[in-house]
Amino acid sequence: MFSEHVPDTKARVLDFGCGYGRIMAELASAGYTDLTGIDFSEPLIRRGLAEHPELNLAAYPGGPLPYADETFDAAIMLAVFTCMIETRTQAEALLELKRVLRPGGVLYVNDFLLNRDRRNLDRYQLGQEKYGLYGVFDVDDGGTLRHHDRNHMEALFSGFETLVFEEVVYETMHGHHSNGFYAVVKMPG
Repeated sequence: MFSEHVPDTKARVLDFGCGYGRIMAELASAGYTDLTGIDFSEPLIRRGLAEHPELNLAAYPGGPLPYADETFDAAIMLAVFTCMIETRTQAEALLELKRVLRPGGVLYVNDFLLNRDRRNLDRYQLGQEKYGLYGVFDVDDGGTLRHHDRNHMEALFSGFETLVFEEVVYETMHGHHSNGFYAVVKMPG
């Protein structure tokens, strides 16, 4: 899907929330040559550099991205919004991505949507009581995550041209199934 919308393997690509660089390594194997990855987790960046020393990975503390306006031809955000529980943080991240993407640049996103099974309904209820926001929940390893309403995600992307928005079902890393989506949106221009 990515190569369909970003066919130029010389395109400058930013992986926002790259983790340890797994997707960047796949893109490099597919021939992409100008890849940059950032992530909030320094331990994941260290792991990525140990496993893939050839990749351009850096820890990112949040706030303004350390890149000039219109630096990138494309950006990727894979399961990043689920780690940002505050809508304001999500919107600020997208504003920064808009700033660093060139006109006509593409953003590829996948993430999780709300589910309607008893397990998730129960944890959404607990999360709403604790955090005041439906769809937020704690996980056993101490993290806090958020599943989203489709309308919320479409509103976040309102400054982009939507090329693709498709609902899918993902298998999570714990073996559960979760509603999700992938979207390809484009900067005006």
